[in-house]
Amino acid sequence: MITVEQVETRAQLREFCAVPAWMTPAEVASRVPLLRSDVVAWHRGRSWFPGPVTLLLARDAHGTVVGRCTVHSHADMDAKLGFPTLLFGALEFAHRDAFEALMATVDEHAARTGKTHIMGPVSLLPNETGGVVVAGHEHPGFFDSAWNSPLVSHAFETSGFTPFSGGRTWEVDLGKVPAKRATAPAPQAFAEVGVELLSPGRLGVRKVLNRVLPTLNEAFDPLPYYTPISAEQFASQTSGLELLMDPGLIVAAQEMGAEESTPVAGFILTVPDPVEHLRATNGALSPTFAARLLRERLSRQRLTTSAKDAVLIIQGSRPSVQGRGVVSILARQMFSTLIKKNYRRLRITFIGEDNPGSEAIPRRAGGHPLHDILFFLRKVHT
Repeated sequence: MITVEQVETRAQLREFCAVPAWMTPAEVASRVPLLRSDVVAWHRGRSWFPGPVTLLLARDAHGTVVGRCTVHSHADMDAKLGFPTLLFGALEFAHRDAFEALMATVDEHAARTGKTHIMGPVSLLPNETGGVVVAGHEHPGFFDSAWNSPLVSHAFETSGFTPFSGGRTWEVDLGKVPAKRATAPAPQAFAEVGVELLSPGRLGVRKVLNRVLPTLNEAFDPLPYYTPISAEQFASQTSGLELLMDPGLIVAAQEMGAEESTPVAGFILTVPDPVEHLRATNGALSPTFAARLLRERLSRQRLTTSAKDAVLIIQGSRPSVQGRGVVSILARQMFSTLIKKNYRRLRITFIGEDNPGSEAIPRRAGGHPLHDILFFLRKVHT
């Protein structure tokens, strides 16, 4: 018999954060741990998220942890979907019985709080990370992406859930990018599409990121899974990234003659992939690791396999400049910089199937899809 309990004590929190004992070494080597600082903040009610985040543990008859998940809700997601929905995320489980016990508890929470549907897995919203890998399980996950075994996708596909929104992750071998896509554009090329390149430098990163946020919200608002990112959420999400950021990989452009306070015309945000470090520390990012990344950048070396890889977190442009090729020209700048810095490959996080413009960037560079990812939705079972 499986029982499900709410995480309340430090001991339970440690169990929630632990590497799942049921996973094989190959699965552990493919898994992408959540940032431990995020999980602790959810538990303590100190995250950017406007409502409570409840952490759940599933145990078997011997008291052994066999699964976990979170439950939470957000008014913006309810408005986007058109009905009250309980979200669940951080989902991991050992077997079908544990999955069913966790989903039954999610249903109970949903019914008790007046929700009509449940959706996930999302941590904590689709505009952050989540989803279920339904194809490409053989490819390990990378930073800010989902990964799960076929057990997880089979459970969702055979338990009454309906796919809500889908997309894919991508990979580009930087040694095979066509020369035309790998050559940095001249200033005149930017001027021809009505923009100028921004070069933030390490001290200017936060200023540029603040100009990215309104453009990000404008660009992604039409997508069915996207809810507006608040300034507080964006600051929280990017504060962790600042440990990782290589300023040369923050590629943005403003319209010609624009004031420094105006939203950027377009942007691409890329970071060195810390996934091997996250696996080694089970989700801990530290100043020591950031210092090592900085040393590697200064020496133009990559001391670990993961550090040879970069992850494109997000890209976009203002609707008013779409169709002018702004992101395309920024991509050329990005590929040129990655190659000069001796990166080996670029992975791209979830791109929705209804966003062909973003897919064009890796496709034109000779990239290929890695994972097919779906979110799942169903009515509450009572």
